[in-house]
Amino acid sequence: MKDNMISQIKYNCRYFDGSKPCKHHKKNGVFCDKCSFFDRVKTRILIIKFAAVGDVLRTTSILPALKQKYDQSLIYWITSKSATPILNNNPHVDKVWADPEEYIPFLSSMIFDVVINLDADMKSSAIASVASAKQKKGFVLDKKGYIKPADNKAETWFMLGINDHLKKANEKNYFEHIYKIIGLKGPIHKPILYLTDSEKIFAKDFFAKHQLQRYKKLLGVNTGSGPRWPLKKWTFENHVLLMERIIKNNPEVGIVLFGGPEEREFNSRLKTALDARIIDTGTENSLREFFSLIDIVDVLLTPDSLGMHVGIALDKDVIVYTGPTSYTEIDVFGKGEVIHSDIDCLVCYLNFCDKKNNCMDSLEVDQVYNTLQRFL
Repeated sequence: MKDNMISQIKYNCRYFDGSKPCKHHKKNGVFCDKCSFFDRVKTRILIIKFAAVGDVLRTTSILPALKQKYDQSLIYWITSKSATPILNNNPHVDKVWADPEEYIPFLSSMIFDVVINLDADMKSSAIASVASAKQKKGFVLDKKGYIKPADNKAETWFMLGINDHLKKANEKNYFEHIYKIIGLKGPIHKPILYLTDSEKIFAKDFFAKHQLQRYKKLLGVNTGSGPRWPLKKWTFENHVLLMERIIKNNPEVGIVLFGGPEEREFNSRLKTALDARIIDTGTENSLREFFSLIDIVDVLLTPDSLGMHVGIALDKDVIVYTGPTSYTEIDVFGKGEVIHSDIDCLVCYLNFCDKKNNCMDSLEVDQVYNTLQRFL
């Protein structure tokens, strides 16, 4: 009897676990031999993406196209612990691994159909090399410890990462590059972020608490750029001048301030300087709370940052200002605009700059204000 039941198990079902009854057995009492919920898995895909949290979010753009190319697939994602909230509530991702003690045993025992590593990074490339797979896309580590493209489709992105001249001359956005690396067809999908019901309630409560219904539109101003790229941040003085002009000329617009722990002092100074019309969301929100609060605004002004990726994923009009990073690699998917100064040393990818009039200093308030006006 037991042998007969063992032979009836559908190991290749999406819902099969092996350590406990599947959800359909628990709910409906069905077993594999007579189950109408059988969902065959044909392809097992491993995505390796650590990097910055914002990079993980923008890479979720590949998920719908992957599901379309590889019908009936299971998607596993290895990332950092700080980035796991990005993938919460995402129906396209079946398993998220952030702890090496958890994913290393799987790497040594499983064979994947496709392994995707989009970062020319030592750690992720080493994992891509260790993983057994029929196909590998992106980057791997060779036996001498060198990062190399897994195939010729990754060569262009590889060269952009090591040659400043090519990076500056690049005209394709990030999504075009990664879709090419993986061999995905368009149309390119925007990044994916799904808020939970409780997160939507959190945002609704904040909206009501601050009586934001009194405004016709809400402008979110995200000052955060992350600790790695301090040069992305616009000046304090220009933030003040811009918001003073909006307060004077757009009384129907509410301004909602965003930032992370690194912006605590910066945002506190802004709040003091502008006071009444500024609604400060605080700088100690959890990642998912930060996402849900961005969802209340109509327009988001932000540097190239996590906040930008969140705004794009949540379908906001996103006005992005850039300087040290590539403006051509950003796509706001038809909602918003990418702006920058005309200084000739843009796309330098420097963390600090000793120029008296750098790319952020030379980004004029008039330019930002006039751009915002078209969306407010």
